[in-house]
Amino acid sequence: MMGETLTIVIISDSTGETADAYLKSVTTQFPDLPIRVVRHPEVRNMEQVDEIFLTIPSYSIIVPTMADKEISDYICKLADENHIEVLSILEYGLDVFEKVTDKKAVRKPGLIRTLSQEYFSMIEAIEFAIQYDDGKDPRGFLKSDIVLLGVSRTSKTPTTMILATKNYKVSNLPLVPESRMPREIFEVDPDRIIGLIIDPEKLVDIRADRSKELGLIGDSIYYNDARINRELEYAKEVYKDLDCKVIDVTNNTIEQTATDIIEYYKAKFGDE
Repeated sequence: MMGETLTIVIISDSTGETADAYLKSVTTQFPDLPIRVVRHPEVRNMEQVDEIFLTIPSYSIIVPTMADKEISDYICKLADENHIEVLSILEYGLDVFEKVTDKKAVRKPGLIRTLSQEYFSMIEAIEFAIQYDDGKDPRGFLKSDIVLLGVSRTSKTPTTMILATKNYKVSNLPLVPESRMPREIFEVDPDRIIGLIIDPEKLVDIRADRSKELGLIGDSIYYNDARINRELEYAKEVYKDLDCKVIDVTNNTIEQTATDIIEYYKAKFGDE
């Protein structure tokens, strides 16, 4: 077989991407080996398997990733009859887990692809959160699953990012009495808007600590009692005008706030 190209045949009930990624890690260890990879995705019955075997050369390795054990066994049977090696990475993994846990795998085709779709949805949500953070682009409010409002240091951005990892598209807007509210906010469904509120004394401490972290010394309007009370009163007026949900984050961790928001969202919109 010296110099001959080895054909690797991936037979999958999904996209075959898992096997392809695995094979890359293996074949890189054979830099001088001529290799051709052929992928057959969406294989769901034995008739398809029969057609594939008509095209497989003798110098090949078959890599099946089939959740259906009957079809997987059928591939192994045909391979044995044709004296072709089989590398059953998925079947081996399922067998080991079933043996160790004494539980049966569901063996449902397409589950890996579903997980991949969820992953890419999360990445999209994170990119959305970055793009529309801090009211940078008001157009994002109307595209959002959730819009967070709050004065400075009410954890809008970190809460937004946690929600993004749960696949929610979230934008946020800092509330400042001197700044005009974007008109887009008033076009958003009020049920999608969450107003964050916090105890003024707690906010004074948070902002004072933040100022020290930034190396700011001396008194500052940023953590002045009167200023903070004014900002919070303004925020309450905004929430009242918008008739939106209000969550007190005074004693919450960021994770708890995100959980409260998700529970509220699901109560309003279900699993849309």
